[in-house]
Formats: sequence, C-alpha cells, structure tokens
Amino acid sequence: MANVGSDVAATEGLSAGQARPSGVAPRRGGMPRELWAASALSGLASVLAGTAGALLARQVAGSEAVAGLPQAMLVAGAAVTAVGLSLITRRYGRRIALSVGAATAVVGCSAVVVAVLVDSLPGVLAGFALLGSGSAAVMLGRYAAADLAPEASRARAMGSVLVATTAGAVVGANLLAPSTALADRWGMPGLFGPYLVAALGFAVATGALLRGGTWPPVPVVASVAPASGAIAGPGRQGYVGLAVLGVSNLVMVAVMTMAPIHLHHLGAGLGTVGLIVSMHIAGMFAPSLLSGRLSDRYGPLPVAAGAAVTMAASSLLVVAGSGSPPILALALLLGAGWNLGLVAGSVLLTSQAPLGERPRREARVRSPWAPPPRRAAQAPALSWRSTGTRLSPWPAPTWPVSACWL
Repeated sequence: MANVGSDVAATEGLSAGQARPSGVAPRRGGMPRELWAASALSGLASVLAGTAGALLARQVAGSEAVAGLPQAMLVAGAAVTAVGLSLITRRYGRRIALSVGAATAVVGCSAVVVAVLVDSLPGVLAGFALLGSGSAAVMLGRYAAADLAPEASRARAMGSVLVATTAGAVVGANLLAPSTALADRWGMPGLFGPYLVAALGFAVATGALLRGGTWPPVPVVASVAPASGAIAGPGRQGYVGLAVLGVSNLVMVAVMTMAPIHLHHLGAGLGTVGLIVSMHIAGMFAPSLLSGRLSDRYGPLPVAAGAAVTMAASSLLVVAGSGSPPILALALLLGAGWNLGLVAGSVLLTSQAPLGERPRREARVRSPWAPPPRRAAQAPALSWRSTGTRLSPWPAPTWPVSACWL
C-alpha cells in the first residue's frame, strides 16, 4: 500500500513523504477522452483557419503583398496568449486555461468574418491575433497530457495528444475546398466557410474541455508553488530540456529555410517542393507515439542524443543532396529527428518540476513560431507565385519557421 501511495503522490507532483493538501483527492483513471477530442478538433480548426488566411488577406486588400500578415499576427497572438494561458493554468487549472484558449479562438473566427463583411484588413489581422490563442492551446495540450499521466508513461501521453492534433490537422487541411463550396451554396462569400467551420470546431473543443473528465485539482497546482512567491529555476535537467528544444528548432529551421532554394536550383517545380514539405511535416508529427515510447522506455536523454545524431546526419545529407527523391527522404528523416527532440525535450523540461511550476516553464519555451503545419507547406508556394518564376527571398525563408512548434 505504501508503494501505491507513493505512486499517486508522484503523479501529482508531490514527494512520497509530503502530505496531500486537504480537500484534494488523488487522480484516478486514465487520460480524459475530452482532451484527445479537443486536441483533434482544435488542430482541425487551427489549420483550416490558417490555411485560408493568405487568400483572405489578398481578397480584402486586393494585393498579394499583405498575404503574410495574417500569419504574422497569428504567430504574435500565440506567443502572447501562451503567457496568459500559463497564468490561468496556475490559478484555475489546465482545463480552464485550454478552454479559454479555444473560446478566444472562436471570438477570433467571428472577428475575421465581420472584418471581411466590412472589408477591413486591420479587423482581419485582429481576428488572427485572437486565433493565436487557439494555436497556443493546441500545443500546450501536450503538457496537460503529461500532468494527467503516471511518470512511467508521461512521454507516451504527450505523443498521443500530438497524434490526435496531427489527425485533426490533416482533416482540416482538406476541408478548405468543401467549406468554401458550402458557403457559396448558402449565398455567403466563399472564404466565410473555413472560418465558420473553424469556429464550430473551436466551440465544440471548448465544450469538450468543460464537460468534465479526470483533471488535476486546482489545489494541487497551487499547493506546490513556492510559498514565498519565488520562481524556481529549471534546474540542470530543465536547462537540458530547454537546450534540446531550442537546438532542435534551430537546426530544422536553418536547414529547411534553404531547402526550397536548393530545390529550385535543382530544377524542382512547386509540386515537388510541396510534396517534400508535406513529407517533412509528416516526419515532424507522425512518429510522436514512437518517440514517447522510446522516451518512457530508455529515458529522454538517450532519445535526445538520438535526435541530435539523426538531425545532424540528415541536415548534412539534405544540403549535399543532388536530386529531389533523396532530399524528400532526408527531409522526412529530419522531421523525425525534430520529433524525437520535441518529445524528449518536453519531458526533460517538465518531468522533475512540481505541477505549480510547470506552466511557468512551458510559457518560457513557448515559441512564437506556432502555427499549424499546413501553412508551412503553403508559404513557399505563395512566395513563388507572387514573384512569377523568380524565388523571392521573403517570405519564403519564413515557411519552416512557421512549422517550428515548441
């Protein structure tokens, strides 16, 4: 029985000998299905809304020069709201914080629709800034999964939520044409469709999160925060996690920024570039469950080392590649290495932190580069199309940054 009590205490962020605060019941059961459903729906809505952003801005402003502005506002909104959601988490718990993020994104979708009605580009951009809260909530959901899982399966829990998000993102990317056609059929501007569907997705996700499930009680989160108000440092393992996350993103961005230019010099067309980007993004998220299992079985440090070796080798080979097929395979491998680093780094960052400190750490590393992956594949095509046959230096270099989720 003592071992059972120690296990429960450990999953709640308490030491084995630390008394549980009064009024706090131990967590029971597995991960709430509501979290998986909300992750999938939010991923779907976030990708669908973001995919139509460049087209919508061009329609409202009448110029392709502003096509990248919605993306920039979404990124800025995600960075700012991540800090706010962290504060809400510390005060009210994970469920309320994620619900606020998704609900704010519903308001953002509504603001975009109203702005289109009055042909207001600033209104569209303001709506996208609010949509950033949905993007932030999508990726912060993996930390909620870690809180809800036992120590031995924390990485797999993160991976399962990432898989759910990816499944929703894949569906959302393919709803652009059907949702636009549906809006046309109803006598509305075609690009209303994606935002109506996205608003519905975020709204259902909000309802799913508020519905219930087994979540860490708020008193647990509050009880493990430093009584003096001092901010505890990440510690050695936390700093290693920060380094793994940062270096993984740095390497991936540095290599994939130049990949379209390299392919252009090799004579590759837009279709080939899009395929390679899509495969790279698949590598970034599809192996999440495997990365989680490896981290749980062998520990996050060996997995982080494997990520470093994989990314280093694939980066050198991508740069030296002389044809599209090898680069496609290596871009997929580079994405898989990034995924290993993402899961291992996240576990290192949070595994030894008490529940009350985790949201603060997550906000520190929450990247402003946080839009859904479909837009990363769209950006180079928009850049090439806006300049004819010549590859523009901007915003093409920003597309892999768009894919860089922390």
